[in-house]
Amino acid sequence: MRASFDDTPAQVAAMLTAWEALGGSLEDLTLDSFAALEQRSDLTVLRVPEFVPADSQLGCSVAGGYRWEPPTLVVTESMSRRRQQFTLLHELGHHIQKTNIDLGTKVVEHREPEAFEDACCDAFAAQLLLPDVLVNSLISDRGPTVTTALELFESSNASRAAICVRLANRLQSPGAVVVVDEGGTVTFAAGRGGLYPPARGSNQTENPLVRAALDAEGERRTFARDDAQIWYRDGHTSERLYGQAAWAGDLLFLVMVEYSAPWLAMSPPRDGTAQYTTDRWDQCEHCSKSFVIGFICRKCGQPRCPSGHCGCTSKTQKTCLECFLQKHSNQFAPDSTTCLECAS
Repeated sequence: MRASFDDTPAQVAAMLTAWEALGGSLEDLTLDSFAALEQRSDLTVLRVPEFVPADSQLGCSVAGGYRWEPPTLVVTESMSRRRQQFTLLHELGHHIQKTNIDLGTKVVEHREPEAFEDACCDAFAAQLLLPDVLVNSLISDRGPTVTTALELFESSNASRAAICVRLANRLQSPGAVVVVDEGGTVTFAAGRGGLYPPARGSNQTENPLVRAALDAEGERRTFARDDAQIWYRDGHTSERLYGQAAWAGDLLFLVMVEYSAPWLAMSPPRDGTAQYTTDRWDQCEHCSKSFVIGFICRKCGQPRCPSGHCGCTSKTQKTCLECFLQKHSNQFAPDSTTCLECAS
């Protein structure tokens, strides 16, 4: 879940100034951050196949890390080139804030230091990949639409994550800009104005806006609904939102706002429309975890646990030859006809 802070823009502006004071070129970072940073002697760029080394992890939502000694920016190569650029600049943001006394002090003294630092790294990377002159040329006075997201994706080398951050900061009302995959799972999200965006990895297939885009056949186009709702992992939703969705390659952009949607003549807020399901619990037959029911699979009609398991992913049931009860196959040792409870 991406937090947003009113003091992020000032911190990012100071980060850009600090980088130039170190002899860095903002233009070079925009054109090719890898080429600009790999030639420096005061830090190292480390590309890894998949996993970030344990001594480099910061709990970042991006697939990378920052190593303090020696200063190293770690990026996983399994991502797209666009996403690698965003991650590299995000980790550079950590480096700048951790090696500059004034910037580091602002982080330490912040009410939410880790979240604030990470949010500033996102905004720093997005600012470099999507300069103001480009964003301003494509955005209307009323704020961004999903068309803005598509135009930025087509006219720049910026990742979808960078576009999310930049457009979320330009929303005129509480809202979120989100990217989901073809299974309806969030890959990145950024929010503004007190509306919490969905967590990365959360399933949004119960959001009517997402459902409309996933169910549509034929040519992929722009979708709009006035009943979009973000589903959170604790089993409740946002208020009803005005939303637009459009495909950018194999991933779906969502722009959702509480009111004043730029693509509508009138869009008042709808308070009191949130759904709460905190009193409904179930236990996953696959991973045995108890969870609040937030999603019901449209195919099998069974609750989906936070790990994505439902009736569709359950393995075949087996009958124990000792107690003659039908149990899930994970309650048996491999190739055993006796359940673990009877065998113990």
